[in-house]
Amino acid sequence: MVTVAFVCLGNICRSPMAEAIMKQRLKDRNIDDIEVTSRGTGKWNLGEPPHEGTQSILREHNIPFDGMISELFKASDDFDYIIAMDQSNVDNIKQINPHLKGQLYKLLDFSDMDEQDVPDPYYTNNFEGVFDMIQSSCDNLIDYILKDSKLKEG
Repeated sequence: MVTVAFVCLGNICRSPMAEAIMKQRLKDRNIDDIEVTSRGTGKWNLGEPPHEGTQSILREHNIPFDGMISELFKASDDFDYIIAMDQSNVDNIKQINPHLKGQLYKLLDFSDMDEQDVPDPYYTNNFEGVFDMIQSSCDNLIDYILKDSKLKEG
């Protein structure tokens, strides 16, 4: 089983949105060998469900998010692929665990967009734009993981 963790600051907006979208895309593509979760680098939202804006946009697109709660990225966490939403998340992840074994990327490394960081909709309130950024990156990320891990689709 290949493990993927999406990481943002509070784990209530971007990373749970990415987790839910990725799980849906994996289901749509009949891929069972990739396990997806999300984490945050900040402690203040621990145990909380996704932000209402994230919930709303996921509902609008019929993407389930049942049971998701904010969890903290810890030094003991080790995933095959760690996908950060922005450069500050990358920096925080490296500070929390300077000896990562898994591959660390920013999500938009897998996008055709010019942007490098997924902006935090907690501050911008642009949940639709963030949804589009995340969704546009997930299939490319899945393709990369399948090739890199030598997994088969379907």
